[in-house]
Amino acid sequence: MSPTYEYIVAILISILMLGYTYYSVTTLSSNQLQLVEEEQLDVVASRLFDKILLTRGFPEDWGSNIYVNNTSLKDFGLAFQHGKMYDLDVDKVMRMFSGASEIINPLYINTTTFGALTGLYDVEKGYWKYGFRFYLKTALNITIEKADTKSPTEKFKINVKNFMGKNAPNAEVKGTYIAIYVAKQGNVQYFDYSYVTIYNMTDWRGQTMLDFKNNMPQVPRGISEYAYCLVVTVNYYGLQSQQSFVANTIPTLGLAIEGKYLIANFTQVEDIARGAHHLELTAFELTSSLNIILNPAIDVTSGEVGKVVNYGGKNYRVYELENEPSQDVIFVGLLVKKQGKWGIVFASRPRTPVAVDYMSLGLESAGINTVTLSRIVRIGTNSYYAELTLWRMSE
Repeated sequence: MSPTYEYIVAILISILMLGYTYYSVTTLSSNQLQLVEEEQLDVVASRLFDKILLTRGFPEDWGSNIYVNNTSLKDFGLAFQHGKMYDLDVDKVMRMFSGASEIINPLYINTTTFGALTGLYDVEKGYWKYGFRFYLKTALNITIEKADTKSPTEKFKINVKNFMGKNAPNAEVKGTYIAIYVAKQGNVQYFDYSYVTIYNMTDWRGQTMLDFKNNMPQVPRGISEYAYCLVVTVNYYGLQSQQSFVANTIPTLGLAIEGKYLIANFTQVEDIARGAHHLELTAFELTSSLNIILNPAIDVTSGEVGKVVNYGGKNYRVYELENEPSQDVIFVGLLVKKQGKWGIVFASRPRTPVAVDYMSLGLESAGINTVTLSRIVRIGTNSYYAELTLWRMSE
């Protein structure tokens, strides 16, 4: 072969080798860059999850302090000030719930505020850099159903599933049935109560029966103003969750609790816990250990607190509890009279079974590349499943 041709072939081979090398290096660099980006999303999600669960926010009492709002909240975190790691403050969790049809939470901290404080939302440009969803639910999903047609109900069917939706066999079930009534001593009327507790275990389907037929809570003879409620506590391999069932409730009424304030949306109400001239307004509280506490309250709707809560045209009644509920208070209720009938209105702390479903945008905007983290946390002595999903947004 002519030296000229050999030279040309050598040059072509060199060009091909350089081209292949460039292609390989470029492709490798691109893959490494993509991998780094994915790892960075993991890091962002992990740091955000820790911030939500392990920091207290500022002011540290922002959950119970009704004067802290979307403008004055300076930092976000759900950790309980005096708790252990992954102990959440129930009052802070309550402010992540926007409300329901019967009552809108006037103290809701919106997701844009959360996004701005955590760096997910660019306030100046007005767009989300990252989309997110924070989800919090009871570690055990407890369903309570009536199993007879008697009034009050004597028999209940209990169904228990874990946070993965699977049946929870051999779970310990405790049912506390409470009768709350208006008693009278001389000319003074007051709230009183009685209760009974029974135990059972779930079968292979995660089901059991609680039968109070021969063990009903007693109401003194001659008392006609009363209501019943059932509180079920389930323990399953170290997880504990609780659920309530009100035998005679008033579904058109709404009740929420924020710190030491009860916020009530009562429509067409004949009387609210004031069945007699001397009966003062009293809330009853149930703790996670099923202690019952009677907590007097005063109407502050017309005062400064009422103006804060009713800001924006809301027309709620606001009651200040004499004693601020402790972290282990799971249900707060009022005995309410409507159209001549007495019933119970409950506010749960937090709501069950889903306490929080808090997100920036719909999950349909998440795309394929998302990171989801989860863990078990505690509120009081109850267990909750927390989950965070994070994804990048395009401008």
